[in-house]
Amino acid sequence: MHTLLKNLIKETRHPLCVGFDPDVSDLHPFLSTQMSATPIESFLVRWYQSAITGISGSTHSIKFQSAFFEQFGAPGVDAMRDMILDAKRRGLYTILDAKRGDISTTMAAYGKSAFDRNQSDALTILPWMGTDSLAALIPWLKQGKGIYIVWLSSNASGRDIQMMSTSDQRSVARSVFQRFYDFAQAENVTQQIGWVLGATDIPQEVLQDLPPGEHAFLLPGIGAQGAKFDHKTTTLTKNHPASLFPISRGILKPDKTDVIHSWDDYSAFVSKRWNGFIAAWNAAQK
Repeated sequence: MHTLLKNLIKETRHPLCVGFDPDVSDLHPFLSTQMSATPIESFLVRWYQSAITGISGSTHSIKFQSAFFEQFGAPGVDAMRDMILDAKRRGLYTILDAKRGDISTTMAAYGKSAFDRNQSDALTILPWMGTDSLAALIPWLKQGKGIYIVWLSSNASGRDIQMMSTSDQRSVARSVFQRFYDFAQAENVTQQIGWVLGATDIPQEVLQDLPPGEHAFLLPGIGAQGAKFDHKTTTLTKNHPASLFPISRGILKPDKTDVIHSWDDYSAFVSKRWNGFIAAWNAAQK
């Protein structure tokens, strides 16, 4: 996972990951009209196709937020699988953002869904059931699949818990990292493990206390949540070059005032927004 992502990022010269999170609340009038006039599975696939067509040549990875598909039942889940397969045909690294977290056979079933049925390259998981959640996924990690552990999230109430001090004066987040890292190291799968780290707040004191070496971070929060590319993000990606910044709402959701009358108009809008984020990343490197 780490080596593959580093090579893909090197090819495109940026660490931005497309986030396709089809949130249908407060849609632009054009998208709202298309949704009303089209079966939901066809609408979701058309939305994806229009978004990805103009930018797939300038990206290396895509993240699908499963909740926005699952809300529509079987048609939504089927649409998501079709998109993952299409993204893989385009040569993109695919991340299923499902935030699963359980133990034993239940977690193995989530693995079968994410990796066998949906064919995703990586899956996000929650750490609160301990390393048992990771243990059930080891067979897929040995085959080259990846896992992102939700470590330091981008929301404030999550950070309140994650940064609490434990009895040994470490934060909960630091303890979680160490336990999962040690387990992955014992199983020889550290190169298949990544960590979700909200770009809205990157605590340097926590990063400095991590095990030495490169780690792969998934850094949500750029754009719609207010995070920006700056010295912190630039330094982090230089030290950890397999890291990704997913960009979703910032490219997918036009303002009501944006003039969009066709799918071609929408595709042009997404492309313009995407190129704007790439330009912002490049500017931050100077």
